[in-house]
Amino acid sequence: MINKRVFHLDNIITHQYIKHPLTTLTQFNRNPRPWHMPLFVAFAISFPVMVGAYLGDLRMGLLASLGAMVILNLPYTGSLLSRMTTVLACSFGMVACFAVGLVAHNVPILTIPLMFFVTFWCTLFSRYYKLPPPAGLFIIMASAIALFMPAPVSQIPQLIGVVALGALFAGMVACFYALLLIYNEPVLPVKAPMPVQVILGDTLIVSAFIALSLLLALWLEMPKPYWVPMSCYVIMQGMNFQSIWIKQIHRIVGTAIGMLLAWLLLSVHLSDMGVALGIFGMMFCIETFVVRHYGVAVIFITPLTIFLAEYSAVQPTAISEIIVTRFWDTVLGCLMGVLGGIVILSPIVRQKLQVIVDKVVAKLPI
Repeated sequence: MINKRVFHLDNIITHQYIKHPLTTLTQFNRNPRPWHMPLFVAFAISFPVMVGAYLGDLRMGLLASLGAMVILNLPYTGSLLSRMTTVLACSFGMVACFAVGLVAHNVPILTIPLMFFVTFWCTLFSRYYKLPPPAGLFIIMASAIALFMPAPVSQIPQLIGVVALGALFAGMVACFYALLLIYNEPVLPVKAPMPVQVILGDTLIVSAFIALSLLLALWLEMPKPYWVPMSCYVIMQGMNFQSIWIKQIHRIVGTAIGMLLAWLLLSVHLSDMGVALGIFGMMFCIETFVVRHYGVAVIFITPLTIFLAEYSAVQPTAISEIIVTRFWDTVLGCLMGVLGGIVILSPIVRQKLQVIVDKVVAKLPI
């Protein structure tokens, strides 16, 4: 009898965490998004790079493109005012968190505390207003990239201004696109915010594991490990452990294939305008596939992130080193994300933490 139960348990575990996740690698979901949405997003994010390429300053174009990522937070429900308010708030968050990252780069002792600070407020804001994916991912990514961006103090205002210009341009494109959406589609009501005490516990756990993942990467002396907290954050957004496990597999497999694509693109030595067109194509593919198959989207997210963060400084002899390093960043981030998912989904941890949160919130004027 005991052997039968053990065998049955083994079958369940094998199906849920090996067979089913591997099956999802070949499954595509239906696309609920309009066909023109990826075009607008790809244009908004790649146009600053085109301007930078035309003016002969690709580095600033890539930096402005990072700020333009806020267009990904454009909601598809609500009035024009509520949609643009969300984009504006995310733009302020993008610029502020990027600035925080630059400050932490020049004051290394602040790296981990500020990473916790940025993740906490991004996660709290995203969950409070129920922002759909990517939620605060690219805001956290901007801060993580800035943490390892070699920039003297005298250049910080200029770099912040470039990111702000990219966010401003994305806001203009988002406004135009939102007008088209509202004209062609019915306006759906905006979801009511969640109570702070309900989401505060989860937010603390997510922030702690993001900071811990970065601390571990620095302890292991990984070079520029900005990808570690990003991967950890993505994995911890799963609704249950099975979704967390599946997303981890998709991210690792997608990253491995994406590294090959990144190596190919870096090896052909694209012109500046070729880089801009490549970012347009990758962004279009990401927005087309991200709702249909996350693993396929990650194939293009990988080289896109490398282009935005490192293309202007990469040396031809260091391409293979960058590819291998970013892969291990992803593996470490995913493992920390799974560990964080186990903690955040643990009823015992949640109950004890919720008791503490309720006591603290009861004393606050909120």
